[in-house]
Amino acid sequence: MKLSVIILCLITSNLYAYESKVEVSRKGDFKTFKAITSGEFEGSLEEVIEGIENFDEKCNNEKRSKRKFIKWETKCRFHNENLVEAVKIFKPMEQKLKKYNGFQYLVWRNIYNSGKYSHYDVVTKNKIKEEVIITHEMLSVKEVKNIIDKPEKINSAFDNIRGTYKVSQMKNGKIKVDYIYESKTDHWFLTKDFLENKIKENIISGTQQALKTIELSLKEVRKQ
Repeated sequence: MKLSVIILCLITSNLYAYESKVEVSRKGDFKTFKAITSGEFEGSLEEVIEGIENFDEKCNNEKRSKRKFIKWETKCRFHNENLVEAVKIFKPMEQKLKKYNGFQYLVWRNIYNSGKYSHYDVVTKNKIKEEVIITHEMLSVKEVKNIIDKPEKINSAFDNIRGTYKVSQMKNGKIKVDYIYESKTDHWFLTKDFLENKIKENIISGTQQALKTIELSLKEVRKQ
């Protein structure tokens, strides 16, 4: 029997002085985690977007021995706790990704968090009214094989991961960013209730790190 969606918990945090909240819902065997983290930044719209799209400059120097493509001696520009490396892939494959309006490129993510994981994201960018919307979404194995002849092995404990940045110019001259992160899983272990708070803490930490990267990127621009 299918279960209706139940909101299990809602917590808030401000690890980096950004406003964050995360909620968890359950439907049948699946758990969905949704976090919203918001911040305001001093800089131009273009500079903030650059601080979002530098996916391939976010990694963890302490996990450099697990890299596959980035050279060992390369120093990560921006720290990301669980990300070993990220690689942008540009290919003329719009026809194979028709459902992703505003397709830009793919990102392969090599992750280590108590185990090895990896997946491909499709990145899209669109302007809707006064907002620029940048989205990264995990591709299925079937979608990846339809695009890349010999893809890296895909291994994820989540059935879907999607992140959406909503970027807008405020009247006070600042740039507002709302980052909405959603993940869904029916993994036998990750759906255990005793792990729920830990997963929520990890998600909040990850979304706040993403906004912290924008802040650090803008500081570098100002130094130039």
